[in-house]
Amino acid sequence: MTSQNQIAKFTENDAMMELQSKFMDRFNKGNIKMELSARKYGDGSVEKSIKLTPMTIGDYIGIWAIALLKSFLLVSFFVIACELYKDVQAQIEVTRTETLIEMKICRAEFEQNQCSENYLIESMAQRCQELEICINQDIEMKIRTQQVWLQVLGNSIEKMFKALSIKTCIILFFLSAATSIIFIKN
Repeated sequence: MTSQNQIAKFTENDAMMELQSKFMDRFNKGNIKMELSARKYGDGSVEKSIKLTPMTIGDYIGIWAIALLKSFLLVSFFVIACELYKDVQAQIEVTRTETLIEMKICRAEFEQNQCSENYLIESMAQRCQELEICINQDIEMKIRTQQVWLQVLGNSIEKMFKALSIKTCIILFFLSAATSIIFIKN
Protein backbone atom coordinates (compact mmCIF):
# COMPACT_ATOMS: atom_id res chain seq x y z
CA MET A 1 0.00 0.00 0.00
CA THR A 2 2.81 2.40 0.75
CA SER A 3 4.39 1.70 -2.62
CA GLN A 4 1.12 2.60 -4.35
CA ASN A 5 0.93 5.82 -2.31
CA GLN A 6 4.47 6.63 -3.31
CA ILE A 7 3.70 5.93 -6.96
CA ALA A 8 0.57 8.10 -6.74
CA LYS A 9 2.58 10.92 -5.11
CA PHE A 10 5.27 10.58 -7.75
CA THR A 11 2.75 10.80 -10.60
CA GLU A 12 1.08 13.79 -8.90
CA ASN A 13 4.44 15.53 -8.56
CA ASP A 14 5.30 14.64 -12.14
CA ALA A 15 1.95 15.98 -13.33
CA MET A 16 2.48 19.19 -11.29
CA MET A 17 5.95 19.65 -12.79
CA GLU A 18 4.56 19.14 -16.28
CA LEU A 19 1.70 21.55 -15.57
CA GLN A 20 4.18 24.11 -14.20
CA SER A 21 6.39 23.68 -17.26
CA LYS A 22 3.44 24.17 -19.63
CA PHE A 23 2.29 27.22 -17.65
CA MET A 24 5.76 28.81 -17.79
CA ASP A 25 5.95 28.14 -21.56
CA ARG A 26 2.57 29.82 -22.05
CA PHE A 27 3.60 32.60 -19.70
CA ASN A 28 6.83 33.32 -21.61
CA LYS A 29 5.30 32.98 -25.09
CA GLY A 30 2.04 34.79 -24.38
CA ASN A 31 3.67 37.91 -22.95
CA ILE A 32 1.61 37.69 -19.80
CA LYS A 33 2.35 39.85 -16.80
CA MET A 34 1.69 38.92 -13.20
CA GLU A 35 0.13 41.35 -10.76
CA LEU A 36 0.06 40.63 -7.06
CA SER A 37 -2.90 42.05 -5.19
CA ALA A 38 -3.78 41.95 -1.52
CA ARG A 39 -7.16 42.44 0.12
CA LYS A 40 -7.42 43.27 3.79
CA TYR A 41 -10.47 42.19 5.76
CA GLY A 42 -11.93 43.75 8.88
CA ASP A 43 -10.69 40.95 11.13
CA GLY A 44 -7.08 41.72 10.14
CA SER A 45 -6.62 38.84 7.74
CA VAL A 46 -5.12 39.44 4.33
CA GLU A 47 -5.98 37.60 1.15
CA LYS A 48 -3.34 37.65 -1.53
CA SER A 49 -4.03 36.77 -5.13
CA ILE A 50 -2.17 36.70 -8.40
CA LYS A 51 -3.77 38.09 -11.51
CA LEU A 52 -2.40 37.18 -14.93
CA THR A 53 -3.12 39.66 -17.70
CA PRO A 54 -1.72 40.11 -21.19
CA MET A 55 0.83 42.89 -21.59
CA THR A 56 -0.37 46.10 -23.18
CA ILE A 57 1.46 48.59 -25.36
CA GLY A 58 1.88 50.79 -22.29
CA ASP A 59 3.70 47.95 -20.54
CA TYR A 60 6.06 47.58 -23.49
CA ILE A 61 6.68 51.34 -23.56
CA GLY A 62 7.41 51.26 -19.83
CA ILE A 63 9.90 48.43 -20.27
CA TRP A 64 11.64 50.32 -23.09
CA ALA A 65 11.70 53.54 -21.08
CA ILE A 66 13.31 51.79 -18.13
CA ALA A 67 15.83 50.08 -20.43
CA LEU A 68 16.68 53.42 -22.09
CA LEU A 69 17.08 55.09 -18.72
CA LYS A 70 19.36 52.33 -17.44
CA SER A 71 21.41 52.47 -20.63
CA PHE A 72 21.71 56.26 -20.44
CA LEU A 73 22.87 56.03 -16.84
CA LEU A 74 25.38 53.32 -17.71
CA VAL A 75 26.82 55.33 -20.60
CA SER A 76 26.87 58.49 -18.45
CA PHE A 77 28.78 56.78 -15.65
CA PHE A 78 31.24 55.34 -18.17
CA VAL A 79 31.84 58.79 -19.70
CA ILE A 80 32.27 60.33 -16.25
CA ALA A 81 34.74 57.63 -15.21
CA CYS A 82 36.79 58.06 -18.41
CA GLU A 83 36.90 61.84 -18.05
CA LEU A 84 37.85 61.59 -14.40
CA TYR A 85 40.65 59.14 -15.17
CA LYS A 86 42.05 61.38 -17.94
CA ASP A 87 41.95 64.42 -15.66
CA VAL A 88 43.68 62.58 -12.81
CA GLN A 89 46.43 61.44 -15.17
CA ALA A 90 46.88 65.01 -16.43
CA GLN A 91 47.04 66.33 -12.86
CA ILE A 92 49.65 63.70 -11.98
CA GLU A 93 51.78 64.80 -14.92
CA VAL A 94 51.44 68.46 -13.88
CA THR A 95 52.46 67.62 -10.32
CA ARG A 96 55.38 65.52 -11.57
CA THR A 97 56.58 68.40 -13.80
CA GLU A 98 56.24 70.93 -10.97
CA THR A 99 58.23 68.66 -8.67
CA LEU A 100 60.99 68.23 -11.27
CA ILE A 101 61.20 72.01 -11.72
CA GLU A 102 61.36 72.46 -7.95
CA MET A 103 64.16 69.88 -7.75
CA LYS A 104 66.14 71.68 -10.49
CA ILE A 105 65.76 75.00 -8.68
CA CYS A 106 66.93 73.40 -5.43
CA ARG A 107 69.93 71.83 -7.20
CA ALA A 108 70.91 75.20 -8.70
CA GLU A 109 70.63 76.90 -5.31
CA PHE A 110 72.56 74.01 -3.70
CA GLU A 111 75.43 74.50 -6.16
CA GLN A 112 75.26 78.30 -5.93
CA ASN A 113 75.60 78.19 -2.13
CA GLN A 114 78.43 75.66 -2.44
CA CYS A 115 76.72 73.29 -0.04
CA SER A 116 78.73 70.33 -1.26
CA GLU A 117 82.06 71.93 -0.33
CA ASN A 118 83.89 71.01 2.89
CA TYR A 119 84.10 74.61 4.11
CA LEU A 120 80.37 74.82 4.84
CA ILE A 121 79.36 78.01 6.60
CA GLU A 122 77.56 77.32 9.91
CA SER A 123 74.66 79.67 9.15
CA MET A 124 74.01 77.91 5.81
CA ALA A 125 73.98 74.39 7.29
CA GLN A 126 70.23 74.26 7.86
CA ARG A 127 69.41 75.72 4.43
CA CYS A 128 71.79 73.26 2.77
CA GLN A 129 70.03 70.35 4.51
CA GLU A 130 66.66 71.63 3.25
CA LEU A 131 68.04 71.91 -0.28
CA GLU A 132 69.50 68.41 -0.08
CA ILE A 133 66.11 67.03 1.00
CA CYS A 134 64.50 68.97 -1.86
CA ILE A 135 66.96 67.52 -4.40
CA ASN A 136 66.55 63.92 -3.17
CA GLN A 137 62.76 63.85 -2.78
CA ASP A 138 60.78 60.94 -4.16
CA ILE A 139 58.48 62.23 -6.90
CA GLU A 140 56.14 59.23 -6.86
CA MET A 141 55.73 59.40 -3.09
CA LYS A 142 54.92 63.11 -3.29
CA ILE A 143 52.29 62.47 -5.96
CA ARG A 144 50.72 59.66 -3.92
CA THR A 145 50.54 61.72 -0.75
CA GLN A 146 48.69 64.52 -2.50
CA GLN A 147 44.99 63.96 -2.83
CA VAL A 148 44.96 64.16 -6.61
CA TRP A 149 41.65 62.32 -6.96
CA LEU A 150 39.83 64.73 -4.69
CA GLN A 151 41.34 67.77 -6.38
CA VAL A 152 40.42 66.56 -9.82
CA LEU A 153 36.95 65.27 -8.97
CA GLY A 154 35.42 68.71 -8.49
CA ASN A 155 37.17 70.23 -11.49
CA SER A 156 36.32 67.30 -13.77
CA ILE A 157 32.65 67.21 -12.95
CA GLU A 158 32.34 70.95 -13.43
CA LYS A 159 34.24 70.82 -16.74
CA MET A 160 32.22 67.88 -18.02
CA PHE A 161 28.84 69.47 -17.35
CA LYS A 162 29.98 72.75 -18.92
CA ALA A 163 31.00 70.85 -22.06
CA LEU A 164 27.59 69.18 -22.53
CA SER A 165 25.74 70.63 -25.48
CA ILE A 166 22.56 69.70 -27.31
CA LYS A 167 24.58 67.61 -29.77
CA THR A 168 26.23 65.70 -26.94
CA CYS A 169 22.87 65.01 -25.30
CA ILE A 170 21.43 63.72 -28.60
CA ILE A 171 24.43 61.46 -29.16
CA LEU A 172 24.16 60.11 -25.61
CA PHE A 173 20.45 59.47 -26.16
CA PHE A 174 21.09 57.45 -29.31
CA LEU A 175 23.93 55.56 -27.66
CA SER A 176 21.70 54.66 -24.74
CA ALA A 177 18.91 53.60 -27.11
CA ALA A 178 21.29 51.32 -29.00
CA THR A 179 22.61 49.92 -25.75
CA SER A 180 19.10 49.22 -24.50
CA ILE A 181 18.26 47.34 -27.69
CA ILE A 182 21.32 45.16 -27.17
CA PHE A 183 20.39 44.51 -23.52
CA ILE A 184 16.75 43.66 -24.27
CA LYS A 185 17.65 41.20 -27.03
CA ASN A 186 19.99 39.36 -24.68
